[in-house]
Amino acid sequence: MDNLVEEIKEINQENDIFGTYNKAKSICDFLELDSNKEILEKNNLIAIYGSWGSGKSCLMKTIYNNLNSEKFDVMWFDTWKYEKDDNLAFSLFKYIGKDNFFDKIKENGSNVLNNAYGIFKSLAKGVELNLGIFNIKPGEAMDEAEKQDEKIKNDINNQKCLWEKIEEFESIFKSVKLNNDKRLVVFLDDLDRCESDNIITLISAIKLLLSINKNIIFIIGVDKTAVTLALKNKYNNDYNKADEYLEKIFSITFELINNIQTQNFLKYISEITGLEEKNSELILSFFETLHFTNARQIKKILRKYYFMKEYLKDKGIDIDDNRNVLLILYIIILNIYYSDEYKYIIRTDKEKIYENITFFYYDKDGLKKQGRYTAYEKYCNIKYNNGEEYNMHKLLVRFSSYKIINNEMKSAFYLNGEAHNDYKNWLNIFDDNNICSEFIKFIISNNYNFKNLIKDNEFDDEKVVNILNIINDII
Repeated sequence: MDNLVEEIKEINQENDIFGTYNKAKSICDFLELDSNKEILEKNNLIAIYGSWGSGKSCLMKTIYNNLNSEKFDVMWFDTWKYEKDDNLAFSLFKYIGKDNFFDKIKENGSNVLNNAYGIFKSLAKGVELNLGIFNIKPGEAMDEAEKQDEKIKNDINNQKCLWEKIEEFESIFKSVKLNNDKRLVVFLDDLDRCESDNIITLISAIKLLLSINKNIIFIIGVDKTAVTLALKNKYNNDYNKADEYLEKIFSITFELINNIQTQNFLKYISEITGLEEKNSELILSFFETLHFTNARQIKKILRKYYFMKEYLKDKGIDIDDNRNVLLILYIIILNIYYSDEYKYIIRTDKEKIYENITFFYYDKDGLKKQGRYTAYEKYCNIKYNNGEEYNMHKLLVRFSSYKIINNEMKSAFYLNGEAHNDYKNWLNIFDDNNICSEFIKFIISNNYNFKNLIKDNEFDDEKVVNILNIINDII
């Protein structure tokens, strides 16, 4: 199934899940406007901001494939793929020049290209001075010293300094015309996967050297977190001003924020899970409630589920029930991204952990009362508007965060009053706003969400543990 393949692909209206298509078309329109030509000549470094896995590559690929070919030539450079080159900035320069301007630069002498190699190298590792090793006999020392002295004098007169080389390079590269009247748009992908030094070196080289040719536009996918970390690693301090640094580099920026396209996403979930689209709505609500909306992470979770689902079906789990699918997806999320929570949710003895936890509340007179949490199990009832009532003690214990065992549990209501039957009040016990609390809030917000896990009007923990064990064996 194509949707399961991790690849950079062009987005269109039919396969757009995260609102990428309209963003890409708008950026194309911006670049193609004749009235923007002067702006782009003066500001030819463009950043696509987005977190890791948010879909920057697919956005850029869509722009790459849809730019007006009468106005632009396009080129794609995989920085992560080529970063093992010990002079990555020069590799980029040579890559974009091979069909555009390299021959014209050679016309000015091979020394220009040789100097360019050294200039780009110096950005990464500094200028190195190789003094060499003299292997001479004592009697020849004076003659050799005189020869070296003469050589040094010649070098002083003939050797160009770094700033002279840069000036020469700039004067030539700035005026070089491309092989046609089109402008060249260079897309740099996967920069956030590179090592810290390469991130900073490449951005610096483009800003200081490559951007001087106004016929070339660079579009770079940027993860601000990765740049911040790169700066911290490079300068060995707590550098928290990534925005400030990036503002000096990029005058034109576009933000990529995942905006789930409901209908396409429901279709996508349906294709992966086998559920009908109307039953996929529960899964969509689940992702949104947990704020789990990173494009790459969602695809990874669904891909994992797809490869497991026939095995789970063979073990007796009803994967046609969207509530079971929801539970499985949640367990996969914990397993991949919240390992500490995963370790605790699969514990068969989790309820015993709560035996020594202090639970306190205030009675109707405002007096503080306390006791062991397990002593109040009988009060942990949830009553819904339709009159159905369930004891949810085991559900809350099973799905609560492991972090809660280090804290007092509290209630903001009167146990002796009618309010204890309101599930919203019980959520005050689990109000630490982590993924476990969000899941509990979601699953008990509607009694449909958990009725498949109810037996004799209480949460069937034995059934859940069985599902957890089956998943744990294959996950």
